[in-house]
Amino acid sequence: RSDSKTVIDAGLLGQSMKMTIDGTTWTSPQGRPLKMLFIQSSAGRTQKIVATFLAKTAEVDIDSEGHRTHESLAIPTGGAVVDDPMEAVLGKSVPGQKTTIYVLDPTTVSFLKNEVMLVGPRTVTVHNKAIDAELVQIIDPRMTFDVYVTRKGDLVKVDAPMGIEMLPESREEALSSKGVEYKPAADLAFTSSIHPNGQISDPDALTGLTLRVTGHDLSSLPSDDHQTITRDGSGWKVAVHPPQLKNEKPCAIDAAAKEKPEWLKPSLDIPSGDPAFTKLSESLVKGKPDVIQAALAIKRYVFQTMSPNAGIGVLRDASEILRTKEGVCRDYAILTVTLMRAARIPARLASGVVNWQGNFYYHAWAEVWDGSKWIGIDSTVPQEQISAAHVKLADGNVEGAFQFTFLDKVKIDVLGSKRS
Repeated sequence: RSDSKTVIDAGLLGQSMKMTIDGTTWTSPQGRPLKMLFIQSSAGRTQKIVATFLAKTAEVDIDSEGHRTHESLAIPTGGAVVDDPMEAVLGKSVPGQKTTIYVLDPTTVSFLKNEVMLVGPRTVTVHNKAIDAELVQIIDPRMTFDVYVTRKGDLVKVDAPMGIEMLPESREEALSSKGVEYKPAADLAFTSSIHPNGQISDPDALTGLTLRVTGHDLSSLPSDDHQTITRDGSGWKVAVHPPQLKNEKPCAIDAAAKEKPEWLKPSLDIPSGDPAFTKLSESLVKGKPDVIQAALAIKRYVFQTMSPNAGIGVLRDASEILRTKEGVCRDYAILTVTLMRAARIPARLASGVVNWQGNFYYHAWAEVWDGSKWIGIDSTVPQEQISAAHVKLADGNVEGAFQFTFLDKVKIDVLGSKRS
């Protein structure tokens, strides 16, 4: 049995955001997980996840503020499921060798494929002292961590994205108040934002935007009706061209539903089959048989009903979001998609970055199928037409949309923009 406690105390969009994750894992003597328990708490909200590992599946029970759901995940093949990535390589690998492993992500309740590579000996400086260490890289689909350990496996330090450096402390140091109230020195929204080379004026009115991005592999980004991603020498060209609502032909909800039935189903945090959502969505789209008209009615409801609260760090079920009527952009998106599916409008989540006041910030929105295209719907703003200032990194259900690639240390050049 191993126990862990993670405390994130930071600023987010000018608000205080504190999140605590308590985890307990039981493993076999061979290191195979048998059971995992995660309790995530933030701003008075708690989500409890219990995963039991069987021969071929992991049976996961999720309790989000009393709303209980169950997920059955197939045990991945092609790599071991582990609790600690370090155990997969230390004493078992040679420098340069990559080992594929899978870890259970409690946030999206899905298995994440990681590659762990023993790089080799390095000398690192911690508290002005040089220490001989082994460098191990953990290559997560979202970001890469450089982990420095002693040859015995003791942690020396971790270099993470956004310039974050993690250093070991004693339990007493880590959990003490240190005599003063902690105040976050940095705002996560601002430190993770990206400042482009070139000005983007009036981003809400953009119908087209062309960027060149260097410093990161963008081959996994969606290339679709919303945007086109192409290789451009040592970088990537990103052309954002969201479909314009004024040009789209009307499509009946029933016709769209028959084309994309897979995007009507309930999924993690999206309880679209709940009678409460069915009743609410029916009242919102009454007399609006056209997909876009109905979708915009739902979008207006979410925008007018929700209030922003950047202090909520946990991923939440739409039932709890609707009850409290507050949250961050992903809460707006989850509620929007749930209501869309409850109204039999094919819908999915999208995540990416949006340009706001000169910088690109991480963001989430919804997409609906209008019979021929996926149309972006952003319920955090009053505009009905999604702007080309939205660059999409991923889409799908929670486990697909919120496992996007983190754009760390990239350079963005503005090549051109267009307004109607």
